[in-house]
Amino acid sequence: MKDSLSNPVLFLGITLSLISCGENAKESKNRDSDRRKPAIAAVNYPLAYFAGRLSDDFATILFDVPSDQDPAFWEPSDEQVSAIQEADLILLNGATYAKWALSRTLPYEATVITTRSFDDNLIKIEGSFKHTHKKDSEAHSHNGLAFTSWLDFTQASAQAAEIALALGERFPDRKEVVMSRLKFLQEDLSELDAAMTAASSKLKTAPVIVSHPVYQYWARAYNIVTPSLLWEPGLEISPDDMATLAEIQKENPGAKYFIWEDTPLPQNIARLKDAGLTSVVISPCGNRPESGDFLSMMRANISALEALPD
Repeated sequence: MKDSLSNPVLFLGITLSLISCGENAKESKNRDSDRRKPAIAAVNYPLAYFAGRLSDDFATILFDVPSDQDPAFWEPSDEQVSAIQEADLILLNGATYAKWALSRTLPYEATVITTRSFDDNLIKIEGSFKHTHKKDSEAHSHNGLAFTSWLDFTQASAQAAEIALALGERFPDRKEVVMSRLKFLQEDLSELDAAMTAASSKLKTAPVIVSHPVYQYWARAYNIVTPSLLWEPGLEISPDDMATLAEIQKENPGAKYFIWEDTPLPQNIARLKDAGLTSVVISPCGNRPESGDFLSMMRANISALEALPD
């Protein structure tokens, strides 16, 4: 050792070698830690958000739906399905959401149907037809059960509770902190419910025409009549579309507002204005927003309603 210390070059080499070994060991430890971190897969963004709020620092949330696709009709690759199958918990929305899950085998012990507590209150949809969300995309139908359950914030709270219970059972050492976080999450959802009740009160005096059949639970929760079309905000309204709208207006006299899932084309806003309808965006937030989170998006929905003229 004395010889090596007296040789600066040799000493430097030994020092760098020790540092390198230490860093490699640290990186290996971090990789092992990441590997051991539980994975929670979610079929839509609201469930991913709830799971993230509840698990926070001890789990990784697996939600890989592309931003331009509807999670309800997304088709994961075989590799993505395998990753979901290997997750510690798999959060399903229920109500026939995520059609791919109906044809794939998921481990029963890891699967959580978050609408389980209100299955008897799910809304059945009849008579809808196939359509596309954008040009050249595959057509799909909304037949079956209405699935945007979280737009009734009392149901969203029940879904969050199901996730918390599953987390507590799967990770008993984390149960206390999960239940504590559930309390704060449910307080946020309760505040949203109260604010939405107040903001939507001006909509109760006349029908509200909606662009898509995804507002059933919202309409039921806040006592709003919502005749529905199958329009996309990014597709220009055609003369045939306007003729269909005229029929709906005839069947639902007094309608003043038209609700879109996302910001519509300016020409669509103008045409609806000519038809006596004010456009407003109420985002279901089924997929991850470009900015903000579930809470901020729902608050934006409420603010959009508050800004409407009485």
